[in-house]
Amino acid sequence: MVEITLSQDQQASLGDDIYKLVTDSINKARKDASLDSKDFFRKKDACKYLNVSNNTFSHFVESGLPYHVVRGITIYSKKEIIQFILEH
Repeated sequence: MVEITLSQDQQASLGDDIYKLVTDSINKARKDASLDSKDFFRKKDACKYLNVSNNTFSHFVESGLPYHVVRGITIYSKKEIIQFILEH
């Protein structure tokens, strides 16, 4: 068995690093879960969902990705986005 001894400063630093890692992971999971629970996206969230740039998403739309305009707001169906990606 190997025993590692850390100074108080090292213990505090390691604890801070672990706390930040766990907190960041939880926040990312919450953010990802909220995107996954949506059926429709505005463009910004659709880009985040696909992890693509605004320009790349615009190319998808130019290539036939369906969109819908409701009261002047453009939205994208999650199901149609998935179908588009699978077909292209």
